[in-house]
Amino acid sequence: MKKLLFFLVLMAVSFTACKKKSVTPDDATIDLNGLYILNEGVWEHNNSSISYYNLDNNTCTADIFTAVNNRGLGDTGNDLQRYGSKLYCVVNTSENVQVMDLYTAKVVGTVPLQGKSPRRICFNGPKAYVSCFDGTVVKFDTASLTVEATVAVGPNPEGVCIAHGKLYVANTGGYNAPNYGTTVTVIDLSTFSAIKNINVVDNPSRLFLAPNQQDIYLISNGNYYDVSPRLQKISTATDEVVRTFDFDITNMAIFGNRAYLYSYNFSTQAYTVQIMDLSSEIIVNEHFISDNTSLDTPYGIAVNSRNGDVYVTDAHNFTVNGDVYCFGQDGIKKFSFEVGINPSAMVFLN
Repeated sequence: MKKLLFFLVLMAVSFTACKKKSVTPDDATIDLNGLYILNEGVWEHNNSSISYYNLDNNTCTADIFTAVNNRGLGDTGNDLQRYGSKLYCVVNTSENVQVMDLYTAKVVGTVPLQGKSPRRICFNGPKAYVSCFDGTVVKFDTASLTVEATVAVGPNPEGVCIAHGKLYVANTGGYNAPNYGTTVTVIDLSTFSAIKNINVVDNPSRLFLAPNQQDIYLISNGNYYDVSPRLQKISTATDEVVRTFDFDITNMAIFGNRAYLYSYNFSTQAYTVQIMDLSSEIIVNEHFISDNTSLDTPYGIAVNSRNGDVYVTDAHNFTVNGDVYCFGQDGIKKFSFEVGINPSAMVFLN
């Protein structure tokens, strides 16, 4: 029961508001210098939302999606990504992908995925690929928004990443806890068929393309008992794990040759935010936050490519509105603002 409750908490989220300055729906505007924040909401409360923060005038629209579309986003938003001139939001429990105009947040189409429990999305050429907890990956066309094919992978896939004509899929096996998945499936995009399973640490979750475009970094969550969360490096040349790092990790964001990573222990509620140099693959800063800023529950991380500012979200206790903190490269907080419940993914508009 404890592990079940933990899983449900991780799938949580709800409505919204903002801290610096808030604006009403009638005043909602999208500026080219800003960011979207996906607020997952509380599972089965149908209260996911997308906030928008304007970096030029320091205002936050608490729920830009509802303001623009006159309806809610749905139940449990799980991923938010930009591709071309569109913004794609994977809504897990409502089982669809909401496709929006990047510069207005207006919905231009919906990809229904009933019965599939979609999780994460990535793109290649004119196609989008969505991992689904029913054990499949769905391919759809980004122009027609029509589902074209489905391929079976491992149990409860989560993270997805594309490199060298191949799609890598992390099979969490989350529904089989405590017997989590231990594989990453490799899919040949030319045939859209699975060609290999790579053995990894328990509960693989997130995948990131390395700056050298030759390797992929994988975060495995472990089993929350005697297998610790670990970062691993997969070579796309051999499709094998070539290194497993010996520190705990929950999530990370890559900017240039640096990885900003955090680890959060749900038992002790302790966390760290560190910097790893990806050229040497050495932790070069064990305490990135250098002022007295304190977080409750780090839940998302991203870097603004325009100036290198690091954004970390705080989910607090998973049932109240969260906050987003902006830190300069020196680790000193520049500002923070309030958003919705369980803020996770962030997308910059610059």
